[in-house]
This record gives sequence, C-alpha cells and structure tokens, in this order.
Amino acid sequence: MLPLALSLSLTLSANAPVYALIVANNQSNDASVADLKFADDDGARYFTLFSPLAADVRMLSVLDQQTQTRFPGLAEKTRPPSRREFLDAFNALNAKMKADRARGDSPVFFFVFTGHGKRGAAGEGSISLMGEAFTRTELFKEIIAPLNASTSHLIIDACDSYFFVNQRGSVPVAPSQAAVVSQFLEERTLAKYPDVGVILSTSSQQESHEWAAIEAGVFSHEVVSALLGAADVNSDGRVEYSELKAFVAAANERVVDPRGKVAMFARPPARDGRAPLADLTQKSKSAYLFLPSQLEGRHWLEDGRGVRFADFNKESERPLLLALPTDRELFLRSSTQEAIITVRPAGRVVDAASLAWKPQGVAARGGSLDENFRQHLFERPFGARFYGGYVSSSGELAVAPPAEADLSP
Repeated sequence: MLPLALSLSLTLSANAPVYALIVANNQSNDASVADLKFADDDGARYFTLFSPLAADVRMLSVLDQQTQTRFPGLAEKTRPPSRREFLDAFNALNAKMKADRARGDSPVFFFVFTGHGKRGAAGEGSISLMGEAFTRTELFKEIIAPLNASTSHLIIDACDSYFFVNQRGSVPVAPSQAAVVSQFLEERTLAKYPDVGVILSTSSQQESHEWAAIEAGVFSHEVVSALLGAADVNSDGRVEYSELKAFVAAANERVVDPRGKVAMFARPPARDGRAPLADLTQKSKSAYLFLPSQLEGRHWLEDGRGVRFADFNKESERPLLLALPTDRELFLRSSTQEAIITVRPAGRVVDAASLAWKPQGVAARGGSLDENFRQHLFERPFGARFYGGYVSSSGELAVAPPAEADLSP
C-alpha cells in the first residue's frame, strides 16, 4: 500500500491557501533582440501546474495561435502582460492574502515570469512587460515590500533577467553568474524579507532557453517537471529547494553543447530553508501517477497535442508520484515504448505498473542543439544516489531521510 505521506487523502491544510501570478511575454521591447517563441507555452505549463491546487491563479500573456491550439480555453483566462494588468492582478491577489492573514491563515504566493530581461545603461535590471520595462527597484517597491503572503517564491526565467548584470550574448563581467546574483540579492536587501525564496535561470544565451522539439523553455520545463513531483527524492510528497536544485543539476549534467548549458540560482526563504515548493499531499484537483521502484530510466509525460508536461530519469531505489492534469489523455513514453493514461477523476492514483505498454519510436526534430537536448537532457538518472552526492558537495540543507514504509501500491 502507499505510504501515509502519499496516501492522498488530500485534506488541504485550511491555513495555507496558494496563489500564483504568472507573466509570460514573448515580446522583446528592444528592436535589436528577437522575440521569444515559447515563453507563452512556458506560462501555459505553469498555469496547468498551479491551477489544480491554487485558490486563485492569474496569467498575463498574449498566446500565439499555436499555443491557443495546444492549450484550448486558456486564452480567455489570460490578460495582456501590461504594467497596469500586472499591478492590478497582484493587488487583487494581495488583497485576498491580506484577508487570509486576518483570518489567521498563512497564504503562499508564487510569482512566475518567463520572457525577456535587460540591464539598463545605469545597471538597473528589468523584465519586459508589454511595451515597457518593470525594474528591479519596482519589484521590491511594488511587489516584495507590500506582500501579505506568509511564504513567497519568485521563479524568473529570462535571458537577461533583472537579477543579471550581463547583456545577452556578452562576455561575463564577473567570475560567475551565481556570485553576481548572490551579491545582488544582498545589495537589494532581500535579507529583509526572510519569507521570500527565489529561483532564477542564470543562463545568458537565448539558445539555452528554448527547445524547439518540445516547444518550451528548457529551464521552465525542468522546473515544472520537478514541481509535478519528479524531484521528490525521499518520497514524502514534497519538493524542497535542495531537491529542485539537484534535479536540475542532474538533468543538465550530460549536456555537452555549451549553448545548451542551463545554469540556476535558487535560495529558499531564509526563515525556513526547507519550505516546500510543491506538496502533493495537499488537496488538489490533480490525479496522480505512481511509479513503483522497479520502473526506472528516462520517461516523459505528453498529451495528444504534443504538450510535454514532465521529463524525468528515475533511479530504481525509490517510488515516485507525479501530479497529472485530469482534462486530457496522456501518454507515458520512453524512447522505445509508451502507455496511455486515460482521463481520470481528481484524486485518483494511476499505478504505472498496471499500464499497457506498446512499442513506439520517437523521431528527432530540430537542429544540432535540439539533437543535443534530445540525447543528453535528463540523461543522468536522478534519485537518492545523485541527490546525496549533490547535497554533500554543495552544502545544501538536505531533506528528511525517507521513511522505511512499504511503498509498493
């Protein structure tokens, strides 16, 4: 039987409502920089991730026609990513969180941005909203300082995000991006906000952000895969910052093309270094896929429209639980076989051991970098062995040891 932590009785702690604000903007405000292709697709994946569990999730984006086809019905739920819409959406969510706090609840807030960023002439970083920039000074003044959330997580996927000091494609002017980001955080007094955690893509090249074969940004795809449960190394149903960081490190370890190297900076809230980014034991409208210990290797989840929701390469020692959307048929695939996961009600757990597998072939699409991603992303198995080595070498705060319960379904 499933362990208690993953039994999915799913009674949400009434004092921890989740809110999410997603801004996804393909558009560049710099005529010398090309628009992105898949920032809106990344935003749509984040929307799919948060919708089943959030008390309120809002998305600002202009979806292109292909994204509207792949995510039917989503366009009518979005607003344009303008400054006014951004602040209005945040203020509406913040008012709800203030009311939650007045009731004694502890709301959790996610801010996700996928798109362009830029450093101005005076060194002030910004992200690109529709037709104008939103600076890091404004971020602290308009978003972080007035936050009513008990815990907040900022997820920023931008080529030159407002935390960066380098122009796209330029030679770095500092020893490492991580050092620059860390210094910036100290200078901008994030230490004054111990309930705010950050997750940042620190890659400087556009090519490392977008993978044409799956029509997604690589970094955002890895983060979404992790938060759907693929990074849960100790089978407690939660994904902590150290698990996310180790998962992304494993996913990128064997990518050999330097254009495709995804770098990441992540810092949990100072008040609680083990604050979860995802908790599959909470009440949700998701269904779940249980992968037993004996099922190992590289697999991915994809729907009939080609939307790829998660990739993972599972070690064999521990089982794994993944959250699934309930509104579409899904395929669990490897390079040689696939199994159909039919539409299922919320809360249902599908046992991968009971699926009917059939042979399948996967054709490579795209150019040389796409081929590099296809061959080497997620090539390194992720699990307790990789995670143990990662936290030992990095000094990360490790998750609790796994329970010794029988984890077989």
